[in-house]
Amino acid sequence: LILDGAPFGGSREFTNVLKNTSYKKSLIVQRGPRMFRYPPLDLVMESACEDASSQINDLTASVFNETKSVSQKLYNRGVGDSAVIEFVQPCPKVEWAGELKRDRNFVVNSNSDNKDNLLVTVFNPNHGEAKFQAMIQDRLKTVLLSYREVGDLHWSIARTEVEDDDGNPTSMELDFTDAQEDDYGYASMKWKLANFVPEGIYEIKVETECTQLGGPADFDMFSTPILSGVIDLTLPEQYSQVLPLRDTVLLGEELVVVFTEPLRCEKPFTFDLQVIIDGTNYRFDREELQVVCEGRKVGFQIDPTVGIDVEQVIGKTFTVEIGKVGVDSLSNIFDANGNAIENNVKFSKTLANINLDEASSLFKFTLEDIECSDDIVGALADEVKDKIMKLLELDTSDTSRIVLSSMICENGDTVITTTTLLPPSTDGGGRSLRTTSSSSAAVGTERLHSINLFTKLRDLSQEQHQGGSRLSNPKERKMFADKDNKSDSKVGFLFNVKDLKIIASASDTKTMLTTASNLLDQEEELYKLVSSSKSGRHSMEVIMKKTDRRAIVDEIEMHEDAMIEEFHTHLQLEMKMQDEAGHQREEAGRQHDEEMMREMKMHEEEMLREMKLLHVELLVVTLACIGISIGALLYLKK
Repeated sequence: LILDGAPFGGSREFTNVLKNTSYKKSLIVQRGPRMFRYPPLDLVMESACEDASSQINDLTASVFNETKSVSQKLYNRGVGDSAVIEFVQPCPKVEWAGELKRDRNFVVNSNSDNKDNLLVTVFNPNHGEAKFQAMIQDRLKTVLLSYREVGDLHWSIARTEVEDDDGNPTSMELDFTDAQEDDYGYASMKWKLANFVPEGIYEIKVETECTQLGGPADFDMFSTPILSGVIDLTLPEQYSQVLPLRDTVLLGEELVVVFTEPLRCEKPFTFDLQVIIDGTNYRFDREELQVVCEGRKVGFQIDPTVGIDVEQVIGKTFTVEIGKVGVDSLSNIFDANGNAIENNVKFSKTLANINLDEASSLFKFTLEDIECSDDIVGALADEVKDKIMKLLELDTSDTSRIVLSSMICENGDTVITTTTLLPPSTDGGGRSLRTTSSSSAAVGTERLHSINLFTKLRDLSQEQHQGGSRLSNPKERKMFADKDNKSDSKVGFLFNVKDLKIIASASDTKTMLTTASNLLDQEEELYKLVSSSKSGRHSMEVIMKKTDRRAIVDEIEMHEDAMIEEFHTHLQLEMKMQDEAGHQREEAGRQHDEEMMREMKMHEEEMLREMKLLHVELLVVTLACIGISIGALLYLKK
């Protein structure tokens, strides 16, 4: 209590009070730290002479037989025995409950039990005092669920489906004051999604609103924390064709399947992947392939290091299936929001039938138990090359076929280098192994292209590590290597090879491994799309809706049609230009011929004129000669 600006602790005396005079006093009743409702206060006005606690009149107060005090009850709610002093309470609180409280987000996808509605449960922390439905008799007006798409500023009120008076379905605002709240304070309602809320990423909140009293805005409302969720009912689909956009691929080349939206790429992968090479016994599952799942792509390649007979499979057609392979399989391709692809991805391609005698092989060569450091590792190139030459039993003239690059030292005792084996020289054909060992005798006169050389290295490494890896120290491993190698030139070191890449010759690359010129732009755009897409690690990735997909497909088709039309137009223009050029050349030729004819005719006419003139001159000379002869003859006769 505060009386005239000072704490009022029970009683206060006023002196010099005049009769029949009004005085105004200000008494402020403030709320305690916890409660909002208190019993009424008795306010007593009496003479100080009657007040036993008065310091002035304490000796005379007890002699009054009739009191002249006046009492007044102070209250603001109720009457009689129900009268109380009640302070205005803040708008009631509301809290999330159920799965929304547990997960702090929501996902509605094609696997949801109810795709048309989302069950929303809230908790009334003041249920001991009153339920939401009863609170509307006081200040509470509504307890509404609101939503907005991520990036929007405006909140929309969610709706729920109900029946009208005729029993027909209709909708109304989702207000938890209309819900059946149980005795524990929990209330649930269905948020109507179908035909009201399109697919997308949303934020939701539940907000109580009370009658405004002119105080702070927070006093007239209360809001739960905002939760995020996604509504995605669109299944992922394959986007465009498999990369690269050609029918023939190189063994070990990456094949990329692009999808319409980000995929669930956490390991272990959720999808099956199977590759079958026709006409062979080779069948590879996902674990036997090199597989990458990232963003909107699934990429894989057949690892030629695992023991494939390259000569047997080149030129063969292979089929690929991705998704749910097998009736009993529980795997599939899922997008980031848990939607499974409807149909498996299936396609076929052909392994390019390249000339292995002209191909190179590139791989990682690891040499163990060799002392090294970052400072001197580059100087070990010759030693490493000599060891590879020794392993392959090549002549010293074949040293140029081995190219080492990117040498690094690990742990001070391991050298790793990128090694390239070039094709045999063309002047003398392929080089043969020396026939000084049983291994070379087994090879015989077989042409040793770079793939065969790698296969020999791989087989030697596997033989070494099958026994040598069980030994405990470098000395024992060296003894094993010496014992295991039966040739005259024993190999006293351990090594391994991996990550084989086959490099086709320039001619094979041009004829078999080059995408058609009319597909280069599309292929480049798809690779850019794959490289720019980010990994979808949670369900909040941006969704590509069916309408968006259709628009993109239409745009691609329009782009392709435009390219085809442009190509045809360009071709027609070239043909027209060629025709015009031909006509121009014909016209120029005709004019040239006519000019030549005119010149020839003029030349002939000029020659005729000259000949006529010569004839006249000759006739004149002849007549002159005859005249002179006759004159001379007559002169002589005289």
